[in-house]
Amino acid sequence: MKSKWCKYVLFSTMVLCSAYVGGMLNSVFAQETVQPEEVSGSEMEDLKWQLKQMEELMQKQQEQIQVLRSRIETLSAEPAPITKAEIQHEIKDFLATNNRIESAPVAKEEVKKAVEDYLATDEARKKMGLGLPAMATLYTPDEEKLSIGFKSADDNYSLGIGFRMQFRYTFKDNDGDFGKRDTNNMDVRRARLCFGGNIYSKMTHYYIELDGDSFDVGVRDFYVYWTPMNELNAKLGYFKVPFNQQRMTTSAKLLLQDRSIASEQFDQDRDYGFDIYGKPFDGHLEYHAAMFQGAGEDDDDRGTEDNLDNELMYVFNVRYNPFGKYDAVDESDLKFTETFKASVAASVVVNPKTKDEKLVDSDGILGVVELSMKYRGISWHNEIFARSDDPESGGETVDSNGFFSQAGYFVIPKRLEIAARYSMLDADEDINDNIAREYTGGINYYFRGHRSKIQADYGHFETEMGDNQDKNENRVRLQYQIIF
Repeated sequence: MKSKWCKYVLFSTMVLCSAYVGGMLNSVFAQETVQPEEVSGSEMEDLKWQLKQMEELMQKQQEQIQVLRSRIETLSAEPAPITKAEIQHEIKDFLATNNRIESAPVAKEEVKKAVEDYLATDEARKKMGLGLPAMATLYTPDEEKLSIGFKSADDNYSLGIGFRMQFRYTFKDNDGDFGKRDTNNMDVRRARLCFGGNIYSKMTHYYIELDGDSFDVGVRDFYVYWTPMNELNAKLGYFKVPFNQQRMTTSAKLLLQDRSIASEQFDQDRDYGFDIYGKPFDGHLEYHAAMFQGAGEDDDDRGTEDNLDNELMYVFNVRYNPFGKYDAVDESDLKFTETFKASVAASVVVNPKTKDEKLVDSDGILGVVELSMKYRGISWHNEIFARSDDPESGGETVDSNGFFSQAGYFVIPKRLEIAARYSMLDADEDINDNIAREYTGGINYYFRGHRSKIQADYGHFETEMGDNQDKNENRVRLQYQIIF
């Protein structure tokens, strides 16, 4: 009886303890679950509200961008000037509306950038009637001729613009025995405006140069050329005949202010023609094979369709550079060549012209041999000419020859240079006492390479006239050149 009673008491105690512990556990778990539900619900509502605001903002912005694109497509059929004005007005309205939206600054900047990026695309420019692809503006003050330019993002279109002027003072002490007086003169020796670049592709180029030396502005060069590879290129138009190096060198990069008397006599200057040229073997070899009208810059023949004697002019030129590429288009060693460079060249012209005048009914041939070198500020260049003209209708063959040798040295590298030249010309070997000679010395100071420099020189010129009647002239010149 006692045992049974004890069991009842023990069992009751266990039930009460279990109930108490269970209640405590339920209370604890209830607190742990209820409290997070209250916090989670508050944060969730806040996040949902923010998300809703952002979605509404983004929807408004997307609608406005779509409206702007639709407006551009609608206006694309209208004339270009009106289209651009209306497009600008639409953009201003869009940006003004966007500024009134209560959103974060980052969101507004992103919208502006999206609009700007779209308007910069070729698709948008085409719809706006602009036609050309987006162009980048370039400033290249160290370029050879061009300073300011524009190019497309894919480099298939470009335009460069440049200007060059040479302002000169000249004093001539003429020989009084020939009725000439001493003269003082100031003038613009050269004024050139040039345009160049590429079109359609990176290897199709064009170049135009205008001549403003006088009040009658004329076209100096106009040609297109293709450069698919170093070994093979082509040029077509009106340009310099690739005969002798000194004539091919631009007047902006001459050692002295003008070319020698021999070069002025024999060079072939400019003409209408076609030229195949290249620099194979990594520049160790250069060549030109060209064909020209043969009228040159003669105003009477230039621009006419008739070839006076139905004979074209042919030019063949080859140059060998034993020590690698040679800068033949700069007579000075302004770059201060660290390794010895040299060049040997020869050219032949069939049916050449004389002083830009086409010789009719005459078979002629002209040749030149050249030797030049550069090393650490020293430059040396030589050209020897020989010519023979044989009239087709009979008469005596006229043979002529000439040469010049010149040298320069930078006393101060890339700044101060001294130069000297001797030249001889025999215009007709069968005539005695008609030899002309030139002795010229000069000094050059470079402020910014050839782009800004000042040149001064003194020249003595003699022409044999027979019977001790030689003609003499002394000349002093000062010239400033600027290119931009």
